[in-house]
Amino acid sequence: TNNKNRTAADIRSIFSKYGGNLGETGSVIYSFKRLGVITLDKTLSQEEELFEFVVDNGSEDLEINEDEYIIYCDLNNLHTLNERIVKKFGETKSAQLMWKSVNSIDVKKDSAEKLFKLLNTLEDNDDVQNVSSNFEVSEEILQTLTQ
Repeated sequence: TNNKNRTAADIRSIFSKYGGNLGETGSVIYSFKRLGVITLDKTLSQEEELFEFVVDNGSEDLEINEDEYIIYCDLNNLHTLNERIVKKFGETKSAQLMWKSVNSIDVKKDSAEKLFKLLNTLEDNDDVQNVSSNFEVSEEILQTLTQ
């Protein structure tokens, strides 16, 4: 940001509006781990082949969703692992550092509505680059909120 005071006030106001608090620097860092994350389009590899490859090349975790594979690795291994994946499977969608939650908190419906409004408002702020969280919402609650 070009104005830290304005941005801090904006973020503090957003948290306050949705029932949250802005903590001190580092106050929740223990709940997150800094990792490299690589995303790869599912059309570039079969799951089994990619799984064996990333295990052999130092990944920490592999998640799969409808469109892509998400590979987590030690932040010091991100560049090397990404290069190896590109050589073997083709161009990756992204390779970046992120904060991944170590533990999760279950959120109930009334809190989930406020939480999603908070997250959307934070993501809409031009000065916010990334939003990390450690919550889980059941499929039932998600379906009621998206209808």
